[in-house]
Amino acid sequence: MDWEVLADFAFDQMGGAQNTVMQPMDNTAVPGEAPVVVTSARGRDEWTNGTLVLTTHRLMYVKEGKPGVAVPLAGVTDVALGTSRLSGNVVKVTAISGAHSWENVADGPAFVARLREAVVDAALREQQASPTAAPPTEPARGAGGGSAILDGLERLATLHRAGALTDEEFAAAKRRLIES
Repeated sequence: MDWEVLADFAFDQMGGAQNTVMQPMDNTAVPGEAPVVVTSARGRDEWTNGTLVLTTHRLMYVKEGKPGVAVPLAGVTDVALGTSRLSGNVVKVTAISGAHSWENVADGPAFVARLREAVVDAALREQQASPTAAPPTEPARGAGGGSAILDGLERLATLHRAGALTDEEFAAAKRRLIES
């Protein structure tokens, strides 16, 4: 799947199939990347809504005539939902790439729940892709793969403390990590 397909999907979902993206953020999609959920949102200092597209690997904000914003889920450290009288639902995402926020997010609580699930899934995917054995020059620090499980638990605990995971999401992710 490439960028144009993801953008077309987003615009179709939002009812504006005739829109075009002026400056794509990335012409390549990660193998296996697929859209998860799409919603309407407005960037700070904007008067009209664009589209937030959550895929299995990143969160993207697209708006006609504006450069797109892509946030890799593996770099997300915090997801928060707030509300205001003027801006409605406000989604704030803190990532390695910086802080991002969007206002007037349609169905904000459901979108944030799906975003948090996707962040956990990305963290688990990253954990499974990393090597689990210690290098041969170093002694192993525990039973086979034990250090990988501890590293995964530490990352989940960090996400939980930061508020990116609810208690239920943390418990489920911890259970999946330990059982794998």
